[in-house]
Amino acid sequence: MNKTMLTENARPKSLVVFITEDLEEKILNGTLEQGHRLIEAELCKTYGISQSPLREALRVLESKGYVTHVPRKGAFVTKITLDDIEETYLIRASLESLATYLAVKKNNPGVLAKLKKMHVQMIKAAGKEDVKTYSALNFKFHETIINASQSKRLIQMLQTFVNQTERFHLNIFQNSDMFKNSIDAHEKIIHGFESGNAEETERLRRNSILANVRAYINKMNGTKLKQMVEK
Repeated sequence: MNKTMLTENARPKSLVVFITEDLEEKILNGTLEQGHRLIEAELCKTYGISQSPLREALRVLESKGYVTHVPRKGAFVTKITLDDIEETYLIRASLESLATYLAVKKNNPGVLAKLKKMHVQMIKAAGKEDVKTYSALNFKFHETIINASQSKRLIQMLQTFVNQTERFHLNIFQNSDMFKNSIDAHEKIIHGFESGNAEETERLRRNSILANVRAYINKMNGTKLKQMVEK
């Protein structure tokens, strides 16, 4: 881990928030791998801080499911199981499909324009097999839809599950078929916004999210997803 020495007066954010976000980012991008032990003495030295703010940051990460505390052994980056993936994606699918439904109902033309612009950019990224750029644009595409729901509680609830699925989302876009499937799904969502068919767009988004579960599980061990996707 690169050293990130901090001083109390040099940060616009609180110390705990800064450390929490920095460690969370490292977990999400794989710098800190699953099962990695988070040694307090090393982290305190890395950040140039005392144990108190670090432990508070670790408690926050534990509450969000990124860190697991093992008695007498310490804190570890939480390992992801297939059950975790299914459960997280299922909850995200239910919440985000609702957000999509609400966004279509709001019928904001500015949202549709943004989605179309990002869709063109994603097609270009897919053509170059630029996974990092595509994934970032994909995140922004769906974030735009979620925010367009204008439901503060729903947006707050979704943030946790969206962040958690980002831990393994990059692994999905590793072949041309996944790019194509994703682009096709986005085109259908855009058509849903154009037609104003909130119910159909809600169903499409739910099934699109659950398809990611199949893709990830099949990639890991070839097992099939339980029958959650609508026929």
